Amino acid sequence: MKDFVGRWRDVLMRVGMLPAAFLGVGLYRAWLSTFFRYEAFPTVGFFDYALFEGAIGVASFAVVAFARRVVPLWCNKALVRLTAASMVGGSALVVIACFGMPVAALKYAGLVLAGAGLALLILMWAEFFGSLNPMRVAVYYAGAIVLGECFKWVFTGLEPAHIAVFSLVLPLVSIDWVRRSMRRLPELDLPKPMGKPQLSEVPWKPVLLMGVCTLATGFGVLPDKPLVTGNIVGTVLMALFVFFGVLSSSKWFNFDTIYQLAFPFMTVGLLLIVPQFSLDFQTAAACYDAGYTMLSLFIVLVLSNITYRFGIAAAWLNGIERGIRYLVEALGWGAFALGSSFLTQGQMNVLHIGIVAAVVVAFAALFLSEKRLSAKWGINLKGDPGEDDVFSPGVLAMRVSDLSHDCNLSPREEEVLQLLARRETAAQIGEKLFVAPGTVKAHTSRIYRKLGVRSREELYELLGQRE
Repeated sequence: MKDFVGRWRDVLMRVGMLPAAFLGVGLYRAWLSTFFRYEAFPTVGFFDYALFEGAIGVASFAVVAFARRVVPLWCNKALVRLTAASMVGGSALVVIACFGMPVAALKYAGLVLAGAGLALLILMWAEFFGSLNPMRVAVYYAGAIVLGECFKWVFTGLEPAHIAVFSLVLPLVSIDWVRRSMRRLPELDLPKPMGKPQLSEVPWKPVLLMGVCTLATGFGVLPDKPLVTGNIVGTVLMALFVFFGVLSSSKWFNFDTIYQLAFPFMTVGLLLIVPQFSLDFQTAAACYDAGYTMLSLFIVLVLSNITYRFGIAAAWLNGIERGIRYLVEALGWGAFALGSSFLTQGQMNVLHIGIVAAVVVAFAALFLSEKRLSAKWGINLKGDPGEDDVFSPGVLAMRVSDLSHDCNLSPREEEVLQLLARRETAAQIGEKLFVAPGTVKAHTSRIYRKLGVRSREELYELLGQRE
């Protein structure tokens, strides 16, 4: 009992030491909800949301197209100013159009500006997460989700005028926090200017999975549905599960758990939205948001891990995924609107179930082909590195992943091995994995035993590293 209490006391102490700036994703998530989930902006409707998300998708692809000129985004002063001006200016135009001058053109211009600015901010945060190892990504992103949901809960009790003020302030704070977060990282870990991109470096399997799930979401979950307690509860429970799962260092938690739980929650949530199956709207909302939260966490973990391991530009990689996600969601809405005009409710239910079946097939295909966070997820790194580059960080990471798979290392042990291969000390590894140095030593001992080595020198020799 004493060990249990002591361990969780250490966990809570680690929570208190997390920099608040690292949770800034929650601010833009809350900002996004102010326009569409609280009915505070009475003239913002379904078409407006489609326009807003379309702007996010187009701006994301614009970053992809010009990535070699603009990456890294977070330190590009012109783009930082553009992001702030777009989000704040767009929010101001929407506020004016809703409460001052009811001119549709102002509202549309504001939504496009705000969406384009949000795309840039999302990709700046992607650069931050791409500079971290997966355990830190999971903790900070899950914590940010909880913070965002807390803001949403506060917004439900505010008057529209107060929400309008938040819509102008939150983007500036999130932009400031992402820059503060990047400045806290070692210079070695900061994103570098981008080289020539290769589409073979895109992990198409999880990107396509997200696309299929987003299509189902757009078809079955319209953006004008009201926010209910179940939405917040489902999101917060899953985020806290991941947050404390990582910090606790418990054996029952690993990263594979995230997308394994996303599968049943997404399926149940999507099915419960169909009128003939829906028994309780709160339950459906909780299941759906729980599943979508786990799926979002999974995508963030996969893409950031690929950037971290292989050095692929995070803004470019995430720009492709986000662009596909938001444009496919609009396609789902269009399919729903078109189907509702020409099909009966029974036929729509059958079509909805067919789309849910496609989600199930997509998840099953992913489970069968890629079972670990460290999998390549469809990536095929082109090029034959020269003699001096055989053990570049990307190639070394692949070597570690393959060795971990062959020797049956657990996900946590593989993460420790990745950091050992980077020649980090036990103290540095413990800081990055939120564990005590003694825990790192225990993991290291098990790794040595499984690999059949007795020292770091033998480990480096096994990996083929030169001194």
